[in-house]
Amino acid sequence: MSTFPALENSHLLVFQVIENLPESDWEVPGVTGNLSVKETIAHLVAYERLIVDALQTFSGHEPTSELLRWASNSEQYQLKELEEQRYATAQQIEDEFQDLQVQANSLLELLSNEQVWRHGTLPWYKPEASLADFLEVMVRHMQSHCAQITKFRQNGAASSM
Repeated sequence: MSTFPALENSHLLVFQVIENLPESDWEVPGVTGNLSVKETIAHLVAYERLIVDALQTFSGHEPTSELLRWASNSEQYQLKELEEQRYATAQQIEDEFQDLQVQANSLLELLSNEQVWRHGTLPWYKPEASLADFLEVMVRHMQSHCAQITKFRQNGAASSM
């Protein structure tokens, strides 16, 4: 059982909002600004990577340069990560998200509830933050983008609806 079920539920939500979306519709802009479904999911891949990196700090790893870059300037981090995914296919992006969410869930299961909720464990993020605080931000972020994709699909912007 996950010590933070909201994360697992958000992962499932991502897969639900892209279910049965034809690959050609992944490229249609307009999900959020000029971003397509592919770019929005690629953006979530970058954030899922942050989750994995943050969880690894609980097993003795130092915060990665990506975590530190995101914590100091999330906008610059997002632009760089989107650029790196520009030529990936929809399937590659979906596969990477799936791999990362499996890693995140596996790493999270190794932690106790006390570790998840203990304040002051993420000094690179916020000195008094807990992992739960960080994960809550990530979950809300994922849910927000899933809502945008859902609205995009419901509005008929993608041909699959």
